[in-house]
Amino acid sequence: MKPVSISLYVLTSIVLPAAAAVPPGTHARFLSLTCKPRTAPPFAVVDVTYGPNEAIDGQVGVWWQLEARTDPDAEPLFQLQALTNRDPLRGTAEPLSFHRYILHLPATNETLEYRNVHTGRALLPGWTDFSRHFVPVAAKGARSPDGVPQTCGYLGHVLTLKHIGRDVPWKPLDSAKVLELNPELLVGTSRNFRDAECRRLPQKPERQNYSYVPFVKDEYPVMIEAGINLFIVSPEQELFVRGEPVFYVRPMGGKKPMKWPADFYRSNYFGSHLYLDEPSVITVGDKLIHNTLWYFSDAAALFERRTRERYDPAYPTRELRNLDVNLGDLELRHEYFSWETYYDTAFYQMAAGPLGIVHEGRYQLEDFDQKVGKWLSTPRKHTAEQLLRYHYAFLRGGTRPFGKYWGTAIYGQCDPKIAPLAMTLAYDMGARCVWFWTSDHDHHVPWPEQLELARTLKAHAAAHPRPSIFAPPPERDLVITIPYGYFLSLEHLWWVRELDEEGKNESSRRFRRLMERAHREIEEALARGDDFDITIDDGREITGYRRIIRITDAE
Repeated sequence: MKPVSISLYVLTSIVLPAAAAVPPGTHARFLSLTCKPRTAPPFAVVDVTYGPNEAIDGQVGVWWQLEARTDPDAEPLFQLQALTNRDPLRGTAEPLSFHRYILHLPATNETLEYRNVHTGRALLPGWTDFSRHFVPVAAKGARSPDGVPQTCGYLGHVLTLKHIGRDVPWKPLDSAKVLELNPELLVGTSRNFRDAECRRLPQKPERQNYSYVPFVKDEYPVMIEAGINLFIVSPEQELFVRGEPVFYVRPMGGKKPMKWPADFYRSNYFGSHLYLDEPSVITVGDKLIHNTLWYFSDAAALFERRTRERYDPAYPTRELRNLDVNLGDLELRHEYFSWETYYDTAFYQMAAGPLGIVHEGRYQLEDFDQKVGKWLSTPRKHTAEQLLRYHYAFLRGGTRPFGKYWGTAIYGQCDPKIAPLAMTLAYDMGARCVWFWTSDHDHHVPWPEQLELARTLKAHAAAHPRPSIFAPPPERDLVITIPYGYFLSLEHLWWVRELDEEGKNESSRRFRRLMERAHREIEEALARGDDFDITIDDGREITGYRRIIRITDAE
């Protein structure tokens, strides 16, 4: 054993008596004190039962069970059994670490254990600060004469200790169905339906839309087998996925609203919002700004501020309160992604807070060569891999400074010959999301193509395991930076009014210098085969790269 491991073990041993202070078989019953005047809480009784201690990596863990009831004699709304590094009710700054997480839902007779496929350990629901809200926490100043705090906070309300029992038998949830989930690679589509044609429809001379039909029960196993593990579902379709090793997004309300708080303990429920739709594209298309926006810095500021204005990670709080759920003072939050065409605005969007950015991939080599060629002294043809590395460099460089995630979404306009590489290369370069667009004429990817692409990615990932994307990102060869307030757009920037149509004024000349210098460095990096990113220099320290090339617009 290495000396550092011995030191860690000794340190852990010192705190073990506190972790094991409450003896196994202890049962604590709490009554709920509502934090909303004249409104009953969603649960009247909360029970915590302590199970046996268990060794975890040379340390001692604690089994415990949490139950909530509408009244003392009612069936529990849920039963959660967890193995953690310490007593969950012990008031301490030490983080609560979950090793096992087993959920029983009496109303549906489901018993599910959620595991991270990469670690083999518990996978928790994605709510922000889950352990602080969904597990009772000792209140400040609460006494614990019998090892159990007299007052706790829980899901926005206050719990008061009513009774402590001893020598209660521990009944483990042995019959749980184990769901091995992969939170590091989310493969999914944008809708809960498919095309009925199951083939491409010609889009010339006129665009044609497809006939769309909802996914049915027998189609979900086909998609799961192909490697799709993220679904947007209706309340009726939820029945087909909630007990499978996949994530799902569904409305909280409707004719079959979700049950609070039981359904929100499901680790594979991914909230009701998957993405924020095109904040940069909507900004550019807003007629209220076209004649007023003047500078690049206007646009950059708008991309960030409009993303922040529209991005609402507290949406679960609003939706549950609209369903008359008494949340007390709880603000329930869940992060989600931006789905965007303008990949070059990734940095500004990520500064506003979204979980990540997913690019709308319409990758076509001829179009790319033409647009990039405008900024090269000698236009050239690129390979499909170079086209993709170019786009992914913006996504990685825009997300890395903020610890966010990125991905690509295959669209119907993407060259079918490029689409498989777009998916596998995104995986190799660290993407978390690989999605498909379903609906809207030529934007749509037919269902059989989605399945085949998912199978290709699944096989590639199995043959090429990668380091965890949740770990600190690796050192890379190169980062190319441009000044804050700029973005390297290949599009026609008619809406940035400081640029003149002829490209001759000072602003146009400065932008041309920036684009030509940046693309010269990008082309050299592509030719060398560098692993590089493109980012914005906003003054913060840039680390994690062997070389930093700073591009300016100065003469």
